[in-house]
Amino acid sequence: MFVVIALLILLVGFHLHYMMVRAGIIPMLVPRPIRREYIGLVDDILRHDEFMKLKDFFHHTNHIYDHVVRVSFISYAISKMFGMNYKAAARGGLLHDFFLYDWRERKASDESRALHGKEHPHIALENARMHFEVSELEADIIVKHMFPKTRHLPLYRESVVVSVADKISTIYEYYCHFLRRNR
Repeated sequence: MFVVIALLILLVGFHLHYMMVRAGIIPMLVPRPIRREYIGLVDDILRHDEFMKLKDFFHHTNHIYDHVVRVSFISYAISKMFGMNYKAAARGGLLHDFFLYDWRERKASDESRALHGKEHPHIALENARMHFEVSELEADIIVKHMFPKTRHLPLYRESVVVSVADKISTIYEYYCHFLRRNR
C-alpha cells in the first residue's frame, strides 16, 4: 500500500512539473514522453495479427489489448524520465500479458490453470518469443511483472517499472469501471 501511495505522489509531482513547464514557469528538467516516438518503438507489435487477438479476450474491465497499451505507455514514460531503457520498457510492457485465452474460463474449467497469476507470464514470454525478437531485459520484464506473486525478484529497474505500471493500470481500470457503474 505504501508503494502505491508513494507512486501516486510521484505521478502528481510529475504532473505539476509538466504543468509548470507548459506554462513557461520552469524549464523542462527531464525528457518528455512523446507519443510519436512511443509508437515508433512498438508499432511492429501493435500491428501484428497475433497481438491484435488480445482484443478478443476480456481482462480486468475491458480487453487485454487496452490494458497492455496503457501499461506500456506508462512504463515508457517513467523509464524515459528516469533515463532507463524506455524501448525495452515499452515493448516488455506491451508483451507482459500476451496470453491468448480468457483466464476466467480457463480457471473455471481446468484446475491445473488455477494459478493463472503465476503461469501467464511464462505463457506470455513463450508467445512473445514465437512472434518477436525478445531481449534478456524484455524477457525479465515479462516474466517478473507479477512480482511479488511470482516471488522472483526483478533483475532490472525497467522490470520494476513495468510491474508497478501494471498495478497502477489495474487500479485505474477498476476505478473507472466503478465510476461508470455508480453513475
